[in-house]
Amino acid sequence: MPSFEPVRAIIRGLQILRVISESGPIGALDISKQVKLPQPTIVRILETLMSAGYIYRLEHAPMYGVTARTLTLSKGFAGTSRLVQLATPLIEELRSKIGWPSNLAIFEQNAMSIVYTNRSEHGMSISSRLGARIPVLATGVGLVYLASLSEPELDETLAQLRNSDSKWDSNPELISELPAKLKEVRRNQYALAEEDYLKEIYRSQIWAVAVPVEVDGKIVAGLSSLVLRSAGPPNRILSQILPAVRKTAQSIAERMAEDSGLYDLSAKPAATQKRKPRAKP
Repeated sequence: MPSFEPVRAIIRGLQILRVISESGPIGALDISKQVKLPQPTIVRILETLMSAGYIYRLEHAPMYGVTARTLTLSKGFAGTSRLVQLATPLIEELRSKIGWPSNLAIFEQNAMSIVYTNRSEHGMSISSRLGARIPVLATGVGLVYLASLSEPELDETLAQLRNSDSKWDSNPELISELPAKLKEVRRNQYALAEEDYLKEIYRSQIWAVAVPVEVDGKIVAGLSSLVLRSAGPPNRILSQILPAVRKTAQSIAERMAEDSGLYDLSAKPAATQKRKPRAKP
């Protein structure tokens, strides 16, 4: 939490800069309607932003747009680092609730990349693989990623995967089975890893369930929880842990949406946000 009260003038300036960036060129009256501030206040802030070089006024109309200088405001931003920062405490809380570790993975350069894991920290005998690149078609996080894509996005991704060096992602059998698998994943809203993959990589010591982390209808990551097979029947354990895994994925999505300014959680809880319908295949 902040140590001091926010500086209202800075918040207002950033609100106006965002409106111009998203809707510009735009006039002061329309800006005033969007941010709900008096027009004289809007004009003073516009003059300040022009003086700083972040916006400009059209020559023949009282309209404003952003300059290239606004690009410098995002140079230090690393999306993956921010995702991990927001997700870490939630994933640690999930571990305390269900008793099993988890991985957070993103799609990156035609593979799923593990950007956070708490496996080794919590005593699982299989070592942590932070930063590992794992297959898309054979893993739960990969399947929930594919299942969340639009049809054009899915076609483009699969075309790239056909040329993959991974024996799993270029496996003709997995490719042929994919439509049915994705249909099942969309229906269940979770995915399990391919058994042959688990057998080869983990000697079938574990199984894992994965759910999507979606923000504003777009998937940003897959969250998977890993369970030792010796712990008991997978179906029983799945029914016990799946609600908590889903809730954690939703909480990560809420934090990401709030952080990006998509909505204000204090005004409208993210849990009430309706997921955008996906076009039926």
